[in-house]
Amino acid sequence: MKRDSDILRKVVDYCHDIEMTTSRFGNDYNTFKQDYDYVNSVCMSLLQIGELANHLSDVTRQSMKSVVPWKSIRGMRNMFAHNYGAIDTEIIWHTVCADIPDLRANCQKWLNEKAKYFFGLLRRFS
Repeated sequence: MKRDSDILRKVVDYCHDIEMTTSRFGNDYNTFKQDYDYVNSVCMSLLQIGELANHLSDVTRQSMKSVVPWKSIRGMRNMFAHNYGAIDTEIIWHTVCADIPDLRANCQKWLNEKAKYFFGLLRRFS
């Protein structure tokens, strides 16, 4: 469970990085698709999120599968890693705008719930 918590914290951090990159470069699709550095920065964070998803336990992936599309996330990672020239900036932009905020919120919710559970156990045994 600790390993999954560490992984999900890193996912949250990469989501934050994407949000900061979007804030820095501008929340505009035309700017995004024309700026190689912008696209590269976002894609690297998405690739890292997909890599981290590969290391989550099956138990955690299953417990979150109704709110997080882990298989799709890992699929996007594979596309970046093995077919870089095939990147569709529209799909990536949609992911940035629609999916990353939800991913961040759902991972943070899982982390908060686990923290509450463990703090409850500590109180019970104190």
